[in-house]
Amino acid sequence: MKWASLLLLALPLSSLADKTLVSRPAIQAAEKNFEARIGKLWPDDPVAFWVYPQGMYINGYGAVFSAQVNLAQGTGISPFHPSVTKEEVDRIHRKKMDRMVQFRQAMQDVLVSSAASLDTVPADEQIALGVSFFYWNWEDTTGLPQQLVMRAPKRALILVKTGHADRAKLAAALSVQEF
Repeated sequence: MKWASLLLLALPLSSLADKTLVSRPAIQAAEKNFEARIGKLWPDDPVAFWVYPQGMYINGYGAVFSAQVNLAQGTGISPFHPSVTKEEVDRIHRKKMDRMVQFRQAMQDVLVSSAASLDTVPADEQIALGVSFFYWNWEDTTGLPQQLVMRAPKRALILVKTGHADRAKLAAALSVQEF
């Protein structure tokens, strides 16, 4: 009987432990920030989102966001453009290679700005961004990643955002994976 009483007392406490720390509106605000920052990189020839940023909070890990983008749009194959020339393939490849450096920096900026808006994510948890890149089957993808994943502890991101640490500290805390 004592065990049953203890179990009944523990149930409300266990449900508090499983309660989500980060609200859906906070995640949506970070999704919009991700979309806006990446979308404004090249206003005259913007990145195309094939899958818009989607986020979620995972208790004990942190906030995770993913998207699929095409860094440089090319003319697709259609009845009016039945084939892609070697020059078009080379131009798109060069453009994507050139944009990759600025894109990586923009992802870091999104991490830093998102950490500040996700105030209920615990400082020891992660903020992570994952981007899959869209390529047409005719594209030259030599030297280009299929995916780019960046993550860092929220604490390190906040220190950079508030000016208590410089970008060198962020580089030490940042995990970057390219596949």
